[in-house]
Formats: sequence, C-alpha cells, structure tokens
Amino acid sequence: MSAIDSFGQPFLIASVKDIIAFKGLTAKSLRKKLDNIAQRITWKNHEAFPACVAWGVRSHEGQGEPVALLLACVQDAYDSESIRLLIDSLAVRKAWQGNGIASNLVDTAKRWARKHKINEVTLVMPLGQLSTTALDRMTQKEAGWKDDPGKTIVTLSDPMKVGPLLVRLDRMAKRQQRLWGWEIRPYPEDSNPELQKRIEAPDNNEIQKPYSPQSPFQVGKHSIKYSRILIAEGKIIGWLVANQVSTNLIRYAQVWVDPGWEKSGGLLAMVADVMHSAHFAGIDLQNITQHVAQPIAKGCFAFHPDHINMPRMSERHFRPVADQWVETRVRSLQLSNTKQ
Repeated sequence: MSAIDSFGQPFLIASVKDIIAFKGLTAKSLRKKLDNIAQRITWKNHEAFPACVAWGVRSHEGQGEPVALLLACVQDAYDSESIRLLIDSLAVRKAWQGNGIASNLVDTAKRWARKHKINEVTLVMPLGQLSTTALDRMTQKEAGWKDDPGKTIVTLSDPMKVGPLLVRLDRMAKRQQRLWGWEIRPYPEDSNPELQKRIEAPDNNEIQKPYSPQSPFQVGKHSIKYSRILIAEGKIIGWLVANQVSTNLIRYAQVWVDPGWEKSGGLLAMVADVMHSAHFAGIDLQNITQHVAQPIAKGCFAFHPDHINMPRMSERHFRPVADQWVETRVRSLQLSNTKQ
C-alpha cells in the first residue's frame, strides 16, 4: 500500500485545533462558519443543535496533514418538517484526489444527517469547472439525487473591462432618470417604517423583500455604505442591498425594482452608483490604466434563470466584461431517516 492510499477516515471536527488546521481547505468567505463551530466548542454548548458542522480527513489516521474537508450548514432547523443539510464546501488536495475521499465525506455527512433526523442533503454544483465531473459522478440520479436549476454567479473585477460599461450605464441612467423621475438615495441605517412594512408583508413569490436585520447574512455583513434605495413619487420602489463578504469582495445580494418600473433603468442605475463608490473610487473612467479595482477589488452577484429581468439584462451588459460566469445546478437527496 502506497502512502497516498493510507489516508485516515473522515472524522467530525470537534476541536479548535483541528478547525485552525483545516481552514486552508475552504474559501476565505466561508471561514466564518468554521469560526462559528469553534465558538460553539469553546463555549461547550454541546446541547444546542449545530448551525454548521464539518468533517476532515488527514493523510494518516489520527495524525498527518489535513487533506480534505467538508463544511455544511443546517437550514430551517426550527421547522422539523423541512430540515436540510446544505454542503457549502467540499475540497480534497490535488495530490489526494481520485481516491474516493470526497465520496466518503459525502456519505459520512449523509449518515450524520439521518442520525439527526434531517430530511434532505443539498449541494450546489458548478457547471464547466474542474470539480464538476467529480461532483456529478457522486450525485447520480440513480442514487436518488434530484437535479434542479441553480443560480448563475457573475464576478467582475477588471477596471479595464468594466470601466467602459460603467460609462455607458451612467449615460443610460441620466436619460432614464429624466424620463421616469426616480431618485437614488442611501440605504437607511435602520429599517424605516416603509422598509419595515415591506419586510413584514405576507410572502409573495412575485414581490421580493428588502434586507431584514433579524435575518443577517450567514457570510459577511450587510454594508450600509454600498447599499441603495430607489425612490419615485415619494415611495420606495426598489433597492440594492450589498453584502460585504470580505475586504476584497462585495456581493450585490438583493437587487430589486417593483413591477411597472422594470424598464425605468433604475436597477442598473443603482448598480452603477454602487460600482462607482465600491470599485472605481478615484479612478478616471475616461483614462483607466490600472487592472485592480479600488477600494474593493471584486464585485459579484447571482441570479436564478426564472427571474423575470436579470438573465436577459446580465447576458447583455455583464457577461461580456465578467471575469467569471458560472452556471450551477442544485443537487438534493431526500433522506429516509433510517439508520444506514
């Protein structure tokens, strides 16, 4: 047996020491979730149901270097009828790939989910990436996995590409503002009565809700500085809510305009306004010479293919200048909650 075949078995990460050792196997934007696990361990709050859980594999049983990590979070834990385990990150170091480690980690997560009466295991599978084939192979339809359309993730970072688009959006915004009479304003630091009324309104698949402080982002934090609201006729008709994932990445997490205002240009105008302050501060759009945006290097957003306007708008304006355009699929497996 070669050294590469003698790796240890997956184990539930339950010590701060292991969390520190395995942090390098997940994206920086997800490390806060590992920190949440560490906090729970430190507080010895063992009776509380975990919001996040992780399993690791070392190069040798009980010792050796970290070679793989699966990080997952429990969603809808207060609704016993629809609890699911969402796999946020699954990584195996390159030298150790092809040994069934990833499949073993997924099977371990499934057993844990069944033991804790969780109804479903879900993961988001990117298409056209290095990991796509492996993920597709371990989540086959024949094994009970269901495939649903996922979001498209768009990342922008190169000022040389995005700058000319921003110039065009600025011109468009000025024309549309004169025609429609809307106004862009800063997002309120506290939910004003109008926003609060929107947050508390009955759920409606056709009408989105603004950011609620009672439901903070799982990763990063809500950025007042880079969020906007759209006003017309004295009322809020739209918003852009930014989620600062890290010092180098901001996500346009919630972008919305009310029905009837979709063609007003207000949505793109809010995006352009935020891009100016988040990625082009002090940069002359007519004479761009740098390849790194400032003060925040990257911006990203995601949209579902069923969205009324975003797919067409993004394809037209953002795909030609995007650094990454990644389509995804959502793979889910219903669990019987029987011991296996």
